Amino acid sequence: MPRKGKGSKTQPVQTATGQTYGEAGVQEQAQEIVPLPQVIDAEIVEPAPRTGAQPGVMGSPFRQTEFPNESVMTGANYSQAAGPPLSAGRAQQLPRFLHIMGALANNPYADDGMKEIVRRMEQFVPPSPRAR
Repeated sequence: MPRKGKGSKTQPVQTATGQTYGEAGVQEQAQEIVPLPQVIDAEIVEPAPRTGAQPGVMGSPFRQTEFPNESVMTGANYSQAAGPPLSAGRAQQLPRFLHIMGALANNPYADDGMKEIVRRMEQFVPPSPRAR
């Protein structure tokens, strides 16, 4: 049984106003069984409403950005070293299509990111046996 009186850590039974007939009695009975806790802080801060896509939902692809002052390249570090080592099989396949990638990078409409990717791919190409 919950404590009542001066040492109680619960609020007295309270009901909301403007309820339909009988709801206040149900609310009083519920609070007698499980009393409301004593409010320590008088000021309760509500969390800021979420903007953008909700968790588990993709959201509209046409919505406004959630980070308007951030570059689209933030978080992507393209100035790092070439990356993890390439397996021998992949390294042998790379020269087959590297000339196509080079042609795409030399296109006047290619952006700097594309050119950087092709330069990094060229670093993965193993030296040919004839060049030794």
